[in-house]
Amino acid sequence: MIKFIILTMSMFLTACVAPTPKKNISKKSNQMVYLEKLDTADANKRILEYRKKEEAENPDEQFMDPPSYCEYTDSMGYVVYIGKNDDGYLKTKRRKESLFGEYRYYFLNGNLKESGEYYFQDFHCGIWKEYDEKGNLLKETDMDKPYKKYSWQNILLFAKKHNIDFHDDQTSVERYIDESNIPCWYITWKDKTEAYFHLVTIDARNGDIIEDDIAYGKL
Repeated sequence: MIKFIILTMSMFLTACVAPTPKKNISKKSNQMVYLEKLDTADANKRILEYRKKEEAENPDEQFMDPPSYCEYTDSMGYVVYIGKNDDGYLKTKRRKESLFGEYRYYFLNGNLKESGEYYFQDFHCGIWKEYDEKGNLLKETDMDKPYKKYSWQNILLFAKKHNIDFHDDQTSVERYIDESNIPCWYITWKDKTEAYFHLVTIDARNGDIIEDDIAYGKL
């Protein structure tokens, strides 16, 4: 849970929507207009109710900052996180046992600003889209493109071979472009039969192991 909160707050710095948000796709001047609206009144209400709940459950704690977030499980079983700052609203949702979640960021007026998917511990994945306040698509980025030659499916096979549990708190999966412009996967996990961690870096261009180290203690 701590990892999840840290992740969502970090994404907040770089939303709750109505159960069925309005979506209207139209074409204007050959531009795609995506009018997904966030129910900001409902979001604000949930955030205030969540603060009242926190205060009731923690009577000895002083809450100095104004209410800015909430978390709940919706009727479909998704864990929903909502945050608000001076720029807009963040909303993420993910099923409890799922490795991937949905990300939305909205302007203060409730219009969609950014959307995509994320791996629950670290990275953005899939197609990410950015919009202006009128709903015009500004940018579309395939976050998986640098990793297609050694994709998530290959990572699943690697995990099966090495008996890696992605839901284990001591397991971490990251991906990044290094200083030499090489796309890399970085996986760490605790050996179930020994008292050490494996730290493996994989070249996503071909699946070659760049580094294979072990470490003792806590990572």
